[in-house]
Amino acid sequence: MQDALWAEIQRRYDFTAPDPIDRSAFDGPRGAFWVASHDGRPVGSIALAPLDHPEVAELDVMYVAPDQRGTGLARALLATLEDHARGVGIRLVRLRAGEPQPEALRFYVAAGFRPIPPFGRWAGDDTARCFEKALGRVKGGEPGVG
Repeated sequence: MQDALWAEIQRRYDFTAPDPIDRSAFDGPRGAFWVASHDGRPVGSIALAPLDHPEVAELDVMYVAPDQRGTGLARALLATLEDHARGVGIRLVRLRAGEPQPEALRFYVAAGFRPIPPFGRWAGDDTARCFEKALGRVKGGEPGVG
């Protein structure tokens, strides 16, 4: 799945580069990586990577194979991620997408994500369109963007 995702990102954003995704970012009790399969083949993925604040994490590696788009798989993957996040105390999920991913932008807004300024490693990235979704109140108040 990761190879298919990276190939699509390079095609949509019109560049070529080695895949920078480090799956170890999704390790641990707060992080996770899921792969959906259909008829014995992988057709979707989603991951959760912890961020600096203990109740905040980043949605990453969201991908649905082209022949599975529009089937509800993306919603099911997101529900799995959100259930896990709540279960490990994550109260705010952030993500980065971009203009070359119009379907993703529409999906995230429809799923309850709201636009925010670029955060963390995405700050200063002119292509970044960042979003967040509250899954519950963050103890000590909402963490600042950045």
